Amino acid sequence: MPPLLKILLLEDSLEEAELIQRVLLKQKMKCEFHLATDKELFLEALDKFSPDVILSDNSLPQFDATEALKITRNRSLHIPFILVTGTVSEEFAANIIKDGADDFILKDRMARLPSAINAALLKQESEKEKLTALQNLMRSEEKYRQLVERVSDGFIALDTKWNIVYANKIAEEILGRPAGSLTGKNIWAEFPESINRPLYEAYYRAMRMQKNIYLREYSVSFNRWMETSIFPSPSGLSVYFRDITDQKKAEEEILKSEEQYRDLIENITDLICTHDLDGRILSVNRAAERLMGRKFNPQESLNIKDILAPDKKDLFGRYITELKKKGRVQGLMKVKTFTGQIHIWEYNNSLKKTGAKTAIVRGYARDITESRKAEEKLRQSEARLNEAQAIAHISNWEIDLTQNSHTWSDEFYRIYGLDKNEIQPSAELFLSFMYPEDAEFAQKKMQEAFDRLKGSSFNFRFIRKDGITRYGYTEWRFQFDKKGKPLRLYGIVQDITERKEAEEERKKLQFELLEQQRNEQLKITTTALESQEKERNEIGRELHDNVNQILVGTKLMLSIVKNKSAEATEILNASISNLQHAIQENRKLAHELVTPDFETMNLVDQITNLTDLMLKKSGIDVFIDTRHFTEDLLDSQQKLAVYRIAQEQCTNIIKYAKAGLTNIFLSTTDGLFKMIISDDGKGMETGKKTDGIGLKNIKGRLSIFNGTANINTAPDKGFTLEITIPFKK
Repeated sequence: MPPLLKILLLEDSLEEAELIQRVLLKQKMKCEFHLATDKELFLEALDKFSPDVILSDNSLPQFDATEALKITRNRSLHIPFILVTGTVSEEFAANIIKDGADDFILKDRMARLPSAINAALLKQESEKEKLTALQNLMRSEEKYRQLVERVSDGFIALDTKWNIVYANKIAEEILGRPAGSLTGKNIWAEFPESINRPLYEAYYRAMRMQKNIYLREYSVSFNRWMETSIFPSPSGLSVYFRDITDQKKAEEEILKSEEQYRDLIENITDLICTHDLDGRILSVNRAAERLMGRKFNPQESLNIKDILAPDKKDLFGRYITELKKKGRVQGLMKVKTFTGQIHIWEYNNSLKKTGAKTAIVRGYARDITESRKAEEKLRQSEARLNEAQAIAHISNWEIDLTQNSHTWSDEFYRIYGLDKNEIQPSAELFLSFMYPEDAEFAQKKMQEAFDRLKGSSFNFRFIRKDGITRYGYTEWRFQFDKKGKPLRLYGIVQDITERKEAEEERKKLQFELLEQQRNEQLKITTTALESQEKERNEIGRELHDNVNQILVGTKLMLSIVKNKSAEATEILNASISNLQHAIQENRKLAHELVTPDFETMNLVDQITNLTDLMLKKSGIDVFIDTRHFTEDLLDSQQKLAVYRIAQEQCTNIIKYAKAGLTNIFLSTTDGLFKMIISDDGKGMETGKKTDGIGLKNIKGRLSIFNGTANINTAPDKGFTLEITIPFKK
């Protein structure tokens, strides 16, 4: 039984309401009525009565049909609303229909009300169906949009004019466009560089033939490899695409890897082969053919046992048993190649099952015959090196700078008296054995080497573990890679104690020999000077005591004769003048030759008399500075040497200098006697020979006292002689 039609009557007149009911019931409409006479009752009826149709009078107290219609539509209630009124203007009727009323009935024409209600209900049903269809369509589009947005591929939909109808986010990201910027754009206008490319042709072919097309191509537009699936329909194209650049690169790497693997297998120097459990060889690489000494032919029966050395063929059974038990075996085998040579192979083989009851052995082998020989040679070489290092007390060490690991040779441990099993080599340990006074210097040298990345060396003292102090020498170099980065530091440490002691002994002997030679030379020089001084003294006394007396006596006799013979006066005067000059020169020579007496006159006075007699009489001014001089610090032999040196230099000044002033400075400070004699004469060229007899005499006298002589001169810059004599300790 169909439900009753629920009709809400908005009417303030009960009579009018009953009239409407009678009209509808008369037409046998099965209805249920609810009357609302004001706004409050109308709102309550909308909530509780839920009417199927609303029949409203035009005006009620403080409420009218226009407001009732507005309330109904604002609540999105799609209920037929029919105005039933007495009289209204055509303008009002048009406006209320425009606002959403389904119809209006004049109360004097009530007969049309049932058909108006049915028409409104049919209209409402049609609107509901449209709304439902629209909602279903919207839900379908939303699901489709969500589905498209969820896929990991880019998606675009094109119409028949190549306009982009839709593009998901992935597509916009791949194509490098902002969100929503592609919709409505022509694809060829957006991407003109794709025109006449394979993708362009595929789009047109799919549209023309209405056939799905799959395409993989390199996109010039995006510098990527793209995988595209094109699905046509009469209304356009649906295109799915994704970036496969990484996949393409991976595929290329795999192909490259496979090619490299094949090349590796064929070009590797190790033997690679497969054989069954009976030893029958199934496959080999080129290296295997070379190592076996023959070509491999799968049609021929070739067995592992065929290449085992005659005395090792019985080991094959044990080898297979171990393979079955462990699945993998490795070791050494002695083989006899098809060329008749005996070799040692190192192998590593594993068992691979190929079926329920079958299995094969895969593995590789390496010919280590030469390396074994090289290892033996290396072992012998290392033994000889260790012996040589032990004899020469030379060890080697190395620092791997990439791993920060230290290595010392056996001799290194022997030099330091260490047990290599008890310590870990390190730079800190090396420095810890350094003699305390040498440790800071050694650390500084090592730090400088690392700062400059340059090799270096130094001598040092070290204290062995047993407390004995020894002498050492170390030297090192850096090894660099192609970019100049240091890889390792390597060097030597040598115990040079015996050599150092021998050098010290040699130096001691040389010093003693030199000292002996010097003493002998000094003895000879001293003897010669003493002899010379004695001879000078004797000559001076002879001149003074004998020659001078003869000259003086002759002068007296000539003076007597002069007074008696007037004719000889002129000749006698000249003779007397010559004798007087000869007496003065004789006295001068006697004074120069006779050894000065330092008991009765000190050195300063002696030098003063000397300069008065020699320099001042020659017109040369003299200034003597003795403010820092203490004569008691010199012995008589040193005073005599100083006096003779001053005498020698005064002679040189008179002969060569053409000086006007001579300064003499005497001092006894800082453990040295110093005398400086300088003149303002013409000097001489630097580098000109100054080692004449006079200077040789000066140096000879100074050598007795370990003294030195220095000259400073230049043209027109005067001449300065500086001598020093150390005080006796």
